[in-house]
Amino acid sequence: MSSLLGILLFVFALMLAIFFHEGGHFVTAKLFGMKVERFFLGFGKTVWSFRRGETEYGLKALPLGGFCKIAGMSPYESDGNFLEEDRRPGATPRQAAAAGASTGTVVAETLAPEPTRPEPALPERQFRNKPAWQRAIVLSAGSVTHFLVALLLIYFVLVAVGLDTVTTRIDEVVATAPNGVEAPAKAAGLAAGDRIVAVDGRAVDGFEELRAAFADKAGRPVQVAYERDGERRTTTLTPVQYQQDGRTRGFLGVKGSVEKRRLGPVTGAQRTGSLFWELVTGSVKGLAGIVPGFLERLRGPEPEAQAAGGDGAGGVYGIVGIAKFAGYAIAANQWLAFLLLLIQFNVFVGLFNLLPIPPMDGGYLGFLVWEKATGRPVDLRKVAPVAAGIVILLVMLTVSLVWLDITNPIANPFK
Repeated sequence: MSSLLGILLFVFALMLAIFFHEGGHFVTAKLFGMKVERFFLGFGKTVWSFRRGETEYGLKALPLGGFCKIAGMSPYESDGNFLEEDRRPGATPRQAAAAGASTGTVVAETLAPEPTRPEPALPERQFRNKPAWQRAIVLSAGSVTHFLVALLLIYFVLVAVGLDTVTTRIDEVVATAPNGVEAPAKAAGLAAGDRIVAVDGRAVDGFEELRAAFADKAGRPVQVAYERDGERRTTTLTPVQYQQDGRTRGFLGVKGSVEKRRLGPVTGAQRTGSLFWELVTGSVKGLAGIVPGFLERLRGPEPEAQAAGGDGAGGVYGIVGIAKFAGYAIAANQWLAFLLLLIQFNVFVGLFNLLPIPPMDGGYLGFLVWEKATGRPVDLRKVAPVAAGIVILLVMLTVSLVWLDITNPIANPFK
């Protein structure tokens, strides 16, 4: 299967994520009676748009995001907005044609007219006049949609697809422990294909449970129950001692086989929550490591890694690198890896948008906290230079990562 298909699917998923994000703002704003003036995917010049009711919908030339313009989010809405304005305000087809004729330029009579400026919203329908709790819900709704998508995908993977899990079915019997001492499993009669079901009468389900059951039993006899050809058998063995992380542990001497395991609807729902939380904590650590990861990419591969034949690429990757990974996954028919990538992507983007810095949604949530604490709103004109500086830094980071993704591409992990 072509890697181009994976890249196209990822781009489609990215556009869907943007649509859902802005849709979260849109739906909650409408729910609370706020006036939504524009709902667009992309930035720059308008490619296509239409008006339905009080809202203009459309697509713009640069598919780098989107916006949902709610009346009253800023007291300075008459100021220019580089995300929205793409033609001279008020220019009609006839005026544009006249301007073209005066400069010797041919202008089509069918030039789309500039959308009329929306009617001013009533005070009670403006964002800034709504209760703080409603504004907070609208601002956080974008990230919430990312989290909901991630939760649904996790549940789908756990219940419908299944995850590769190391089981207690023995794939290989290991001859020696890490310290060189003979491992007890082979001498006790255990063989590849056996499934260990209990240790000292306590049922074990999964290799991690089996490992934990032997952790504190080094040097003393243990009864192991296992199944072979549908028949339940028992054997007694003494785990050997070995040191791990400064602790003495018991070693059995088997490797578990990898099987795809699907969960039931109820168990899947419970596991979805815990797995989502694991991804959230991992993404928080990832956010903290963006700058170190970027510097690691700038340094490039270590000489030892190059000598070993690998690219040694580490650190964070930009959208091009992520899209390439998606392409590699689909080309290798690794749809599970593709789905896991989408899950991690949605969790990370949802958290990133909640960072308490303008112009992220979390920055505006921080303004609400300031307003409630001090009793006065934040002066957005004073914040604008800070927001502009952050936007410039983010653009520089994005462009730099794209350049690194091209010059130091991600290795294919599925080869």
